[in-house]
Amino acid sequence: MTNTQYNDSSEMQIEKYNLLVVDDEEGNLKAIKRSFRRTKYQVFTANSAKEALSILEKHDFQVVLSDFRMPEVDGGTLVKKIKQDYPNIVSMILTAYADFDAAVSVMNTGAAYKFLSKPWTNQQLINEVDEAFSEYEQRLFNISTIKLSKKYIKPERIHFDKTIKSLIEKDTEFSLISIIVPDISLNDHYWTQTNQGLTLEYITNIISTCPLENYQLFKVDVDQLLVISTEKTVQLHQKLVLLDKTLSDAIENDEALPKLHCHFAYALAPFKSVDILQLLHSMRSLSEQDYRDHKLNGDKAHIIKLDTKYVADKQRKKNIQSSIQQAINSDHFSLYFQPKVRLDNGLVETAEVLMRWDHASLGWISPVEFIAISELDGQIDAIGNWLLKHSISQLIELQKQYGDNVKLAINVSPRQLQNHRIVDELSYLLKKTGLPANSLELEITEGCLIEDLDKTASILWELKNLGVNIAIDDFGSGYSSFAYLSKLPVDTLKLDKILIDDLGINKDVSDMLQSIIELCIKMNIEVVAEGVEQQQQVDMLKEYGCHYIQGYIYSKPVTKAEFENILINQPFKFS
Repeated sequence: MTNTQYNDSSEMQIEKYNLLVVDDEEGNLKAIKRSFRRTKYQVFTANSAKEALSILEKHDFQVVLSDFRMPEVDGGTLVKKIKQDYPNIVSMILTAYADFDAAVSVMNTGAAYKFLSKPWTNQQLINEVDEAFSEYEQRLFNISTIKLSKKYIKPERIHFDKTIKSLIEKDTEFSLISIIVPDISLNDHYWTQTNQGLTLEYITNIISTCPLENYQLFKVDVDQLLVISTEKTVQLHQKLVLLDKTLSDAIENDEALPKLHCHFAYALAPFKSVDILQLLHSMRSLSEQDYRDHKLNGDKAHIIKLDTKYVADKQRKKNIQSSIQQAINSDHFSLYFQPKVRLDNGLVETAEVLMRWDHASLGWISPVEFIAISELDGQIDAIGNWLLKHSISQLIELQKQYGDNVKLAINVSPRQLQNHRIVDELSYLLKKTGLPANSLELEITEGCLIEDLDKTASILWELKNLGVNIAIDDFGSGYSSFAYLSKLPVDTLKLDKILIDDLGINKDVSDMLQSIIELCIKMNIEVVAEGVEQQQQVDMLKEYGCHYIQGYIYSKPVTKAEFENILINQPFKFS
């Protein structure tokens, strides 16, 4: 095996950008190679797994892109072999919808970094390969940190362990601060060549200029400082913000320095029910994503306070992330149905499908929580696929029992509308099951439209051409405009509960709702009012000409059996 990536990674930088593409169709190989003609990547091609393994023995590669369905040895088996022989290579799989489940199974083994759907655009493919090379660099960094940590054993870590043990035994109140420079080891060659830079000693000198009280500092790793201080919570956080800014300014103002940054984490003793080793591990393992999430919650500095709640929340998130695929494979998710009632006759013709999850150890998990997590880590595609398949299956059963008038509405996440996979999935399922496409309605949130209207519109028109109905969900909860409705194939507008709550209380809102409903009627768009809970709201919506209501005044989300009972006991009588 030639791959030089097994040398000491602390001294390595990517000098070549070699991409190996594997596909048994010559046309695909030529098309992909043309896509990268004007990029920095050198593209090698192979028309079989056997040829790919032979090429890997002769050249160094960072990224492999393989088709899934190939004769003799498929792409899944190939990337597993690559993971075994060349663990640092980043492998991606190109797959059609029919191979979706098998590709997910390969990803779960850790052999594949990502799978990409067919068809693709040139720019999409280039962007994905860019990300794959970034992942390769991250893997080098991880190896670098481990090797350097073993190479440079810090006596100060032993001193720190003794100090912290003594403080805990005496039940002393103190603060523990971790300062990590994530990329410092990747730039060791820079410090060696220039004899200057952002070494830990450099950071230590800056810390000495900040007014921390009674602190002890320990250089415990090649990229980590631990500080013990007697500062109280509020003052400590403020001083760490100041320290973060001081370090950032120092790096920014010195053009000779690589643009690195520091990650801060701190905790206050006593560490209730948290072992000190667990706490140190939590500080060490905080990722860039953790700090990005923290910033989304309003903290602009790279500072996280680790307390019992934070550690528990992070463990819960990790537990949920690792359980999602198992829940999909084992059908641990369940479907609930919230009926939509026609205001003119009280009949129930359709319902919104909602997912529920009774986790084995965590109990019932709100869809708001697990959907948000799955959107961040990419598992939303698998969840969306599960939801489509099972909703269609349930709808077919309902129509057999209660007639073709029964319809279902399914939520689609913003991430699912970033590529054409959902079009392929839905087309495949409709053809396979024979379900009339107009029995389905896809609910899209307003946020999807704001991010990239042209791209979303293109995908929505493709979905509309399949025959499904399109609904705009949560209208009024954020940026609301009728400007995009004329550009999109919208069949239904769902008024958000935040507007309905003010109906009959705020005259301006009531007048606005009446105008929205009247305009929708003129545009042949049906209107659904969400979150209806009071009879006064029902009366006013009926007067305005609203078509459907959905809310607790009629029914909460219910099981399939309960929904069937509602279909039997029609119509609903409003007061």
